[in-house]
Amino acid sequence: MTAPGAARMAEVERTLGVSLPEPVRALYRVSDGWYSAAGEWFVIWPLRRLVEGNQDAWELGLPRNLLAFGDDGTGDPFCVDLDDSTDVVVRWNWIDLEVEPQGSVAAFRDEWLR
Repeated sequence: MTAPGAARMAEVERTLGVSLPEPVRALYRVSDGWYSAAGEWFVIWPLRRLVEGNQDAWELGLPRNLLAFGDDGTGDPFCVDLDDSTDVVVRWNWIDLEVEPQGSVAAFRDEWLR
């Protein structure tokens, strides 16, 4: 997928009312999402789904300080903490309502974007 431009990312920020953290911007500078052909799901959502996914998830109880940008194929979203300036990726567990650290963005890429 082609990487989205700065204008598209700015539109997403306006729609969601948040600034995309630099680690998330860096992922989207490479591509507008990452599809796992083997698992048949988007590990990193296309930007259009990032908007819809967060709006829906926040309504269902995802803490507002978390910005989801993809999921693990079972529906648990990968997120970054909007209040944290580090590049730590977490997975939100819908059953336990807890964050599960996944490591840095680099570690996330190594583990999930093969």
